[in-house]
Amino acid sequence: MHNPLLLSALLSTIAAQILKIPVYYWVHRSWNWRAALKPGGMPSSHTALMIGLTTATLLKYGWNNPYFAITTSVSMIVIYDAAGVRRQAGQHAIVLNELTATIETLNRKLSTEIFIKPTRLKEVIGHSPIEVLGGIVVGIVVGLFIVR
Repeated sequence: MHNPLLLSALLSTIAAQILKIPVYYWVHRSWNWRAALKPGGMPSSHTALMIGLTTATLLKYGWNNPYFAITTSVSMIVIYDAAGVRRQAGQHAIVLNELTATIETLNRKLSTEIFIKPTRLKEVIGHSPIEVLGGIVVGIVVGLFIVR
């Protein structure tokens, strides 16, 4: 493939997903090979993808180029979404799951059905700032490696 921008983006994502395996081991002291297939976690693969693309664009075309402006702008949106919007949605899911558990406990104690039993929501949706930073580092390193 002779498209360093696309290659940088794809390899940044793959590298971030693969790095989730040793990071999981470091945190939990057990191997989880499926960590590479899961969204969320350290490092952020969405951030790595966009920063890899942005880094490659910068190195290939320079600062004063509309391509760099576009990739930088989209990177900021992706990072804001990962660390802001989706993280807040995950925190909302935690509260809703706790509320659901409380309602289910009350249902059992009262032998009644107060509400329809909802499906448990996924709580790990977004990224912490350190996970986003990890994605930034991965994207920069891969972008530098591919274009230089």
